[in-house]
Amino acid sequence: MLAQLYRQLIPVSLRRKLYKVFLGKLLFICRNWKSYMQCWSYRIHYTFVTPKDEIEKAFQQLGKLGPTAYPYPWKREYDRQPIDLHTDPQNGLPYVYHHGKKLYFKRSMYDQIEIVYRGLLIEQDERSAHRYIPDYQTMKGKSLLDVGSAEGIFTLDVIDLIEHAYLFECDDEWVEALEATFLPWKDKITIVRKYVSDMDDENNTTLDSYFQGKTIQHPFLKMDIEGYEKKALAGANRLLKQNDTSGAVCIYHQHQDEEVLGNLLKTKGYQIDIQPGYLYFDNEMRHAVMRFHH
Repeated sequence: MLAQLYRQLIPVSLRRKLYKVFLGKLLFICRNWKSYMQCWSYRIHYTFVTPKDEIEKAFQQLGKLGPTAYPYPWKREYDRQPIDLHTDPQNGLPYVYHHGKKLYFKRSMYDQIEIVYRGLLIEQDERSAHRYIPDYQTMKGKSLLDVGSAEGIFTLDVIDLIEHAYLFECDDEWVEALEATFLPWKDKITIVRKYVSDMDDENNTTLDSYFQGKTIQHPFLKMDIEGYEKKALAGANRLLKQNDTSGAVCIYHQHQDEEVLGNLLKTKGYQIDIQPGYLYFDNEMRHAVMRFHH
């Protein structure tokens, strides 16, 4: 109620200034005070103890940086990076220029876009544990299955290289933003408004069911679906049997994902690679992305 009243009474331009100057930081501290205390405990601990391995070094950096999913000093390069936010006069959607292309966001998240976009840049930095692929040129000629596309930044990064992209996204606001972002490439994009799972019903589809009867060459599966990656892979048996299938799947949402998904893909004959580095998630340092290929 208070947040809605605040948005109604305070102009957008003033809200952005207030958020940037102090409100954003204050809200973050209030919402994450337990995390701040945990980080202080790491900082004190590693003042007296030398870290023994890469995980402990990551915890040491977390103590210095404060609450963040990316416990590495290079993350600070993005903290003060200016972000120019625009509003499209034709559709009213907010957007940023990402490598010269318009990347649209939900109209309801206007106040948070600068922070969100910085997070996306950090996520796909070459040094990040969350980087999907090391070299975008390897996507040339592939069919991208972007499962859990959200704003679609990964697809936008490779749109000029790929043959076609299938964006699986159910959120109505994200679909609106995706349609705006990929309007210049509408012939290369198919938006699928269903969840990807191991079952088929009104709201869910398996990848095997969706692509049944369709010819798809060199499919690349990118999956970031909040812990449902195992179910999505379970519904892609036929697709995973193709010799030209490859992909990158997130393995940090569930504690056992790295082991479970790794074993699943190995039993199907895939070689796997883990993106170097760690992500701080659910009070643990976890690997974030597993790549698989024949």
